[in-house]
Amino acid sequence: MKRNILATAIAGMTTLSGSWAATAAEIEFHGDMDNRFQAYTNQRDWFSGGNSGGGTLKDDEPTESFGEVKYRFWAKATSDDKNVTGVFATEIGGIRYGEGSGGDYSGDGVNIETRWAYVDFLVPNTLDQRVSLGLQPVSVNRHVWTETATAAVWKGSLGSGFDYQLLWGRGDSSNESGVDSEQDEGWDGADNFAINLNKRYSPNLSAGLFYLYQMNDQIAEGIGTVNSREYELKSIADNSKYSVSSFGVEMDYGQETSLGRMFVKGTVIGQSGTIEGVNFVPLNGATNPNTNYDLSTFLGRGELGLQFGPNQLTYTVLYASGDGNEQDGDFDAFIATDVDFSDSMIFQENMTSDDYFAETPYILDKGYFMNKLQLDHKVAANITVSGMIVYNRLAEDIALADGSSSKDLGLEFGSKVSYFPYPSLELSAEAAYLASGDAMDALEETALQDGKSDQDIVHVAGRVRYKF
Repeated sequence: MKRNILATAIAGMTTLSGSWAATAAEIEFHGDMDNRFQAYTNQRDWFSGGNSGGGTLKDDEPTESFGEVKYRFWAKATSDDKNVTGVFATEIGGIRYGEGSGGDYSGDGVNIETRWAYVDFLVPNTLDQRVSLGLQPVSVNRHVWTETATAAVWKGSLGSGFDYQLLWGRGDSSNESGVDSEQDEGWDGADNFAINLNKRYSPNLSAGLFYLYQMNDQIAEGIGTVNSREYELKSIADNSKYSVSSFGVEMDYGQETSLGRMFVKGTVIGQSGTIEGVNFVPLNGATNPNTNYDLSTFLGRGELGLQFGPNQLTYTVLYASGDGNEQDGDFDAFIATDVDFSDSMIFQENMTSDDYFAETPYILDKGYFMNKLQLDHKVAANITVSGMIVYNRLAEDIALADGSSSKDLGLEFGSKVSYFPYPSLELSAEAAYLASGDAMDALEETALQDGKSDQDIVHVAGRVRYKF
């Protein structure tokens, strides 16, 4: 929906005294109004929103059903010459039907938050170089960092099909008073510097690379902690010192064949650096004597697919390295900063995306080795049905109560259906079942742990989503 701000300004001036100069701009108003429903789960506390692994399996876990709303609205004001744009977005997130903060009787509650607030403008005397400043969507790589943050971003083209992005973002400065002033070099927060280069070589092939350097000097008094259930950089950004480099390469290739359109996608990322001033607490609660760690990790992802007729068949493999020794001074587990992943409905985000086991492309500090086969079929132009099988494994063994160890998280079966009765309205549902592997025993409540998996997981959800 678009309105001219000049007309609004003229109307407003009828009630104001003084002299005003109005600049014409085009206003767009957008929204994402998402009603989500957890129709059934047999493990309420598994889907608890735990960063990289917050849920626990229980023997007599109550089943749960709920409805919730997550609404986002944003206004976009663009100057007539298209050179300047301002964006402001709000969010009403995770309000459950019948609960406080606006979901119960009378609906009164303090529940509106700022989602985005930034300005984007064309660099003077250029054709396609743009800068955006403020609280905005940040995307370096979906496996490492893709979320909202305060940042300065410069994007543009180098010609010959090359596009680039330069980024500085500050993710946290809440403990800058804890910085050692003698070592302070003017960077008093969790700072992130990134460069992305991408090139389309042909209509069928594109490739890119990125480099992300992250530094932090916010050492708290005493020793902070990082644990296997909250294994993300954002979780230690206010109480640690770290220097982390991530380098990645991506490619996307597609080609028409006699069977249909084949596509191949790949991502490879390596990480190195140091994390200091924290003590690592593994899942079993054992004490790690170290407070300084060397980081050396790896992540690889590949997708091979075929589009034929109304169908798309995709095989996905993902490997994120994990840590096999919980007592040494090395972190061998891939670590993300702030991401949202949904490859698995059981282990990652699903339709009720505020309630999940992990948001990361790995599980705990043990990494992840996922193999997934998915078939999407278009029943009609506005109806898609999907089925998938996911074999979930850890990259490293996790210790079990009987003295053994396992990597096997289990075999997952899932399905989805999406129906658009109108172009902007989606009605959809999903269901998943995990036949748990023995490694799940380590994630059961203590009384259940016996070295064998005891609890399978069922998840059924739906949504009604209006986007404009």
